[in-house]
Amino acid sequence: MKRIFSKGLVFNICIIASVIILLLSLLAGCGKKKVSVHSDPEINKVKQTEKEEHNNVTSFSSDNYICKLTGEVIYQKDEHQVIAVMINNEPGAIPQSSLNQAEYLYEALIEGGATRIMAIYHHTYPKKVGPIRSARPYFMQIAKSLNAYYVHCGGSPQAYRLFKQGYIPHIDAIYTGGGIFYRTFDRKAPHNLYSTMESLIKYFDKKGYKKQQGYKFYPLTDSVVNKYTSENSKVKIRFSGWYYVKYEYDPVKKAYKRFVKEKPHIDKETGVELFAKNLIILVAKYDTIKNDDKGRQEVDFSKGKGYLLQEGKTIPITYTFDIKNSFIMKDNDGKEIKLLKGKTWFEIVPQYGEIEIN
Repeated sequence: MKRIFSKGLVFNICIIASVIILLLSLLAGCGKKKVSVHSDPEINKVKQTEKEEHNNVTSFSSDNYICKLTGEVIYQKDEHQVIAVMINNEPGAIPQSSLNQAEYLYEALIEGGATRIMAIYHHTYPKKVGPIRSARPYFMQIAKSLNAYYVHCGGSPQAYRLFKQGYIPHIDAIYTGGGIFYRTFDRKAPHNLYSTMESLIKYFDKKGYKKQQGYKFYPLTDSVVNKYTSENSKVKIRFSGWYYVKYEYDPVKKAYKRFVKEKPHIDKETGVELFAKNLIILVAKYDTIKNDDKGRQEVDFSKGKGYLLQEGKTIPITYTFDIKNSFIMKDNDGKEIKLLKGKTWFEIVPQYGEIEIN
């Protein structure tokens, strides 16, 4: 028997079927795990980016921004040029400004029994650097070996002969207009000349000296592993009859606290004490330049012996120096030494100086 369905009936059946299918699909979904939009990695990534942009924060992997000189995390996205600044270390200039922000520091004897310090800056931006003093050829050699740009105020006749030959890119406060260097009124000249890292960077940028593509840095390590170590806690280094420095090992900081004679060496701006994670003592040959009216020194550090002090341990070393490789330092097995992550002080001591390690 043939059955005839009206159009209205067919329509109602379709509606009922659709409702049943919808209910079945909802029931089937009840057994599945809920997915929150907040667990979607792409959505979270967008939200995190929006949050960081709102807070004016640039997000980047710290592994990509490690200072090659110290192994420390760099919070500036771009490192600036390697800049070497000549720092006054005479009694009237102590304490200095921003030595605590330098990555490497080199101390060597000058005329009169005093020393001078060359501070190396690569990723810090101190607002006050100094007091700045004059150039000496042996500091210029080290700066050149680091592929650094050199900052000074004046220099010895020997230094100026090298500048005339184009030995190293440099800025001389004597021949540079205002806006880069300035003097303060709390000290007398020549112990009161300063600059800012921002001003120095802008100067070298303007001169076309951009960030160096190649520069010297030493292999780094997290701990001291060397069979030739001996224990130490105090070091005294005498450069001349009246000047010496001391270092005392701090087992909490795992670093060496620096003293000028018997007083802690501090940063003038912050009062922070100066520490060295690595203390390198290099014995060099000093001679007074013949017929020099000031008794200026010439220094031969082409090769020699010394000590590396790390984490309360002393490692005897030998070293060589050349312009392409700077100081290459090796232990008694002839293996190149590694530096701990942190600041490094180089003490270039005359052959007649006194070194006491206890």
